[in-house]
Amino acid sequence: MTRQSRARWLAFATAALVVLLAAVFALLRNLHPVHAPARPAPSAPVVRSAQPRVDAGRAAFERMGCGACHAAEGRGNPGLPLDGIGGRRSRDELRASAFAQGGPSEGQAGTVSRIKQSLAGDADADALLDYLQQLK
Repeated sequence: MTRQSRARWLAFATAALVVLLAAVFALLRNLHPVHAPARPAPSAPVVRSAQPRVDAGRAAFERMGCGACHAAEGRGNPGLPLDGIGGRRSRDELRASAFAQGGPSEGQAGTVSRIKQSLAGDADADALLDYLQQLK
């Protein structure tokens, strides 16, 4: 085995290991924790609010792509659930964290912060805050 063929084999093995580890970490990140509250069954209807602002906020949550990083009402990424956030934070705190006002928060990448800041001027930003406030 020549030095060049060993180098190719090592590069292939390293790439395969990186892909395997990335798949394992992605799987572990998206597993549902055992101690988490039960999620509604997929066939169970989601309870809709009679308030049109909350419904508009729910639609804005989905349209803005918030579910890629966060979960609400059992939908989205379970790694960062938002259920109960309305009871823990005031509207001003929700606005600051939802739209990254005051710079990137702890653990938040600069790109995510810029995306959140760009959404602050969205027409449904206040409706999104209404939706987050009702998540108690």
